[in-house]
Amino acid sequence: MKKTSFFACLLSVSMMYTSCASDDSDFDPTTVDEETQTVTFEGSYFDALIDAPQYGGQLLYGENAKNYSWTDAATQLCGFMSNTWGGTYGFAEGGSAISNYIDANINEPRDYNIQLAVPFSNGSKNFVVVFDNSSLMFADKQARVIKSMDVIGTTYALAVCKNGDGNDYAKALTQKGDFYDVIVTGFKAGEKTGDVTISIAKDGGFLTDWFKADMTPLGAVDSLAFSMDGSDKSNQSLKTPKYFAFDNVVIKK
Repeated sequence: MKKTSFFACLLSVSMMYTSCASDDSDFDPTTVDEETQTVTFEGSYFDALIDAPQYGGQLLYGENAKNYSWTDAATQLCGFMSNTWGGTYGFAEGGSAISNYIDANINEPRDYNIQLAVPFSNGSKNFVVVFDNSSLMFADKQARVIKSMDVIGTTYALAVCKNGDGNDYAKALTQKGDFYDVIVTGFKAGEKTGDVTISIAKDGGFLTDWFKADMTPLGAVDSLAFSMDGSDKSNQSLKTPKYFAFDNVVIKK
């Protein structure tokens, strides 16, 4: 088990890594060289996959939403809708959507109408918003080592973590013991390679700025699965909105 501390805008929070893969103790998240490729989600291909409005748009909620997907040509990294209930409800069933929306207001309750927004830009235009249980894969089915990805809580999720949802359903996660985590699970040929858990909220601290997360504990993977866990539950169902965003996925060639 590997533990790393980071300072995230307001307060320090922590990350816990648990993996079946070997521990990469020499990981340097700032190092990108000729042995890696970075998926930035920039360019006209990705621009065309940004829906408007953020909720209820024709790309993510229209008749063809179940077929929404994207593939990075250089690395073959691919994202898509989960289609958990057959695809009728599009992004509401989970998935990975391209976005460029910025909304800095996380200091009051917000709702799903700004579900594709993050509070701050990381200097690039586009990124990916994940909702609920979702997956990525390499379209060519070849296993690769994902070195890192930049991660942030979305505006909607962070606003609820800080303030509650304003409807007495989801509570603010401001007390010691409160948490909201994203779990990234790696797979290779159907076998689990390990987990990386990223804290979006912990003990009153919040991941409100972009953080470069080490993915190397997962080892070589041909797919990733995202899930969320937290302290605010009802009958094992998470009340905190299940969103986060990622960008700049660094992949070893």
